[in-house]
This record gives sequence, structure tokens and C-alpha cells, in this order.
Amino acid sequence: MQIVTPSGTAAYAFVFRPQKAMQEGKEEQYSLTILWDEKDPKVKKLQDAIEQVAIAKFGAKAPQMLAKGQLRNPLRPGSDKDSEEFENKVFLTARSADKPQVVDRDAEPLMDQMEFYSGCKCRMDIYLFAYDKAGNRGVSAILNSVQKIDEGTRKSGRRSAAQAFADLDSDDEALL
Repeated sequence: MQIVTPSGTAAYAFVFRPQKAMQEGKEEQYSLTILWDEKDPKVKKLQDAIEQVAIAKFGAKAPQMLAKGQLRNPLRPGSDKDSEEFENKVFLTARSADKPQVVDRDAEPLMDQMEFYSGCKCRMDIYLFAYDKAGNRGVSAILNSVQKIDEGTRKSGRRSAAQAFADLDSDDEALL
């Protein structure tokens, strides 16, 4: 099922370069995690779509199986991560071997990699699918494209050159 997620906060943004594989022999993948407040009503539509995909593969009891952890749910509670950033949040990570298209609010391609970062507001176009392979069962998401909606607090600590040098005159000395 092809869907566009609600807008949320980007985390672990590997949309311009793939992330190295954690396991030997696995290929690198592009990926993006989006965070939402756990009480955000927009997330209900995403959960409903996940349940529809699960029901199509596993039958009418799939929603209960997702809730009990008998099926892997791609929409996970922030408590699954040991990070303050994830507290009181839910998140979804989508991955792809293919580079996603990254666009701005007007659907124009973002060329500057500094423009999309962990902490910005975004949404993603994903493909949800159910799987049952080698004892692993659940729903997963493939990353198709990403849209930056707005700025946010950059999580990397890195800033753009424009920000770094904006308040300096040509005669100013940089501070340590």
C-alpha cells in the first residue's frame, strides 16, 4: 500500500548517502526515521493503514497480533529507543536500496544536502507491505521519497556556512 505519512520530525536521516549495513554481507540502505508525538491524532491514519496491510496478509486478528507484538509493527513506541529525543514519541523507519527523491515544500528537488537534516520537519512517501519469511512476520516500509516541510532544530550540531558566517564582517576575527 502506497501512502504519505503525516508530517513529523526527521531523525537518523540517510537520504543522500546510504547507511552502512550493520550486518556483514548486507547492502547499504537509504533510510529515514520520523518521530511524532504519541498522542498526535494524525498518526491514527498511519496505524490504520498498517493494520489494513496486516489484515490482508494475516487475517482479521492481525490488529490484535500487532498490538501484542506477535507481528512486527513499523510504528513503534519511542520507549524502544534509549534516547531522550524519543521520549513520549512514536516513530517509523523506512528503508530502501534505491536513493529516495528529496524535495522541498513545493516539490522541487533539494540539491544542497545541508538543507535536509535530522531535526527538520518532513513527511515521506512509503510503500507498506506485510511479510512472513524465515520465522519473521510483520509489516515494513520502503522509502520512496521525502518532502521537507519546514525547518527544525538540527540534531547533528552542524550548521550551514551561511549561518556560521552571517554575523561576521570581512575584518572580523573568528572566535575560538
